Amino acid sequence: MNKAMLLAACLASPPILAGTAPAADSAIWQYRVRAGDTLWSVASQHLLSPGYVPQLQAQNHIANPYRLSSGSVLNIPYAWVKQDAAAATLDEMSGQVTAQGRNGAALDLIRGQRYASGTRFSTGRDSMLRLRFRDGSLLVLNANTTLTLENQAYYPSTGAIRSQNRLDQGSTGSSVIPNLLMPSRYSIQTPSAVTTVRGTEFRVRSTAADDTAAEVLRGKVHVQGGGQEVDVPAGFGRRGKSDGGQPEALPEAPRLDGLAPRYDFNPPPLRWRAGAGETGYHLALNRLGDGALIQERTGAAPSFYPLLPENGDYQLSIRAVNAAGLEGFDSHRPLQLLAYPPPPLLIVSGPEQRGAVLTVRSTADAEHPAWLQVARDADFRQPLYDGRLAHPQWQLTLPGQGVWYWRAASVGPDGRLGPYGDVQRLDVTGWMTVPDIRPAALAGRRYPLPALRYTLQLAPLEAPAATTFRLASAQPLWLLRDLPRGRFAVTIHVDDNDGYHAEEQYPSLTLP
Repeated sequence: MNKAMLLAACLASPPILAGTAPAADSAIWQYRVRAGDTLWSVASQHLLSPGYVPQLQAQNHIANPYRLSSGSVLNIPYAWVKQDAAAATLDEMSGQVTAQGRNGAALDLIRGQRYASGTRFSTGRDSMLRLRFRDGSLLVLNANTTLTLENQAYYPSTGAIRSQNRLDQGSTGSSVIPNLLMPSRYSIQTPSAVTTVRGTEFRVRSTAADDTAAEVLRGKVHVQGGGQEVDVPAGFGRRGKSDGGQPEALPEAPRLDGLAPRYDFNPPPLRWRAGAGETGYHLALNRLGDGALIQERTGAAPSFYPLLPENGDYQLSIRAVNAAGLEGFDSHRPLQLLAYPPPPLLIVSGPEQRGAVLTVRSTADAEHPAWLQVARDADFRQPLYDGRLAHPQWQLTLPGQGVWYWRAASVGPDGRLGPYGDVQRLDVTGWMTVPDIRPAALAGRRYPLPALRYTLQLAPLEAPAATTFRLASAQPLWLLRDLPRGRFAVTIHVDDNDGYHAEEQYPSLTLP
């Protein structure tokens, strides 16, 4: 390039990448000079055009653009730095998720596929979507959320990104990878605020056109909205409708005392003690392994009854909500469900008898076997019998009088046992006493919640058109004399007044 061309390049207006707005972004990249650098080499390698050299020289008070001190720092506006149009990669999703292109056409959602600026994502109930940006930062769209990718740029010289997104409704969680060389510019705009970060972990929720909540878990964010600008540090949040919109401390992670790691009932009855200042909770349950979202809810009570699709291992996440409506830090708990197959139904007649023969009547048969344990102790540490039960009626001669305990679990198609039912107690009194003999009854298992209603539903198998029989009880116990005779498909409904509902189904039961 001759001197005339070089001078023309210096005086020419620097080009602007489509979609950028230099005046709106005052962020500065602090470039550390290396040995042999000149303003011309820096501009050629890192800037949009050598035409920025005069401005770069003036901004940094450089006397000679060809002589730079090694180790010194050049302040370079982000808008001058080379940038490429970028896209977001679909990293994970579950539930009902849709996407539309800039022209409104529906897009296929494929893990690993890239989606350009203008793409609009929507998630439904109990659904989630996770996007990964080129620098490794993550954006999670929670349930019932709509977000549009707007300007997306990548700075190849530094690995930083600029990601501008619009949240129309719902909530997002972001984990932005810190870039020490050149901090990324990451912002989410709602109808009432703009949240901007440079390397942090935070959440943004848009609950109404004039109500935006920003909650910072790590780092710091800048929130602009309602005529105010404020920096929100880690451990604080800001909500548009809070008094003055000033940051306030986020709730601590709930203690969740009392939650067990394993549950034999579906839904698992999750209850914990509310902490001071906790007015509600955000609740989420993901499947371990693939991370799929199973349920996401908000509620005022310290309880959660998520209906799970199958036995397995899950991850429970709960965070508290304070009086201002700000959500705090998450508590995470592993949760294992072992509820299937449910234990067999039993026909029981009383806690005492004279004879030493234990008669077990149940829904077990060759097609749906069970596993029976009989022992002197209620913990079954040394069982007298520990074996398969494959007949609706089965007998065992006990070796002596006194108290015996027995229980049964169903055997699944894979040979694994489901949970055991309630422990049954039998006192063999001998022939010289009068035993406590009670009317025969159909018995299910008790759920670990107070004030429950158990509703027995019997659907005739021989006459499908016949009326289904229903009978409610405060205990999972129904006298046979109150029940119809025949062969039935059985469903037991379990309910309380706080919203808990469970169902246990049995394919066949013959009532004598």
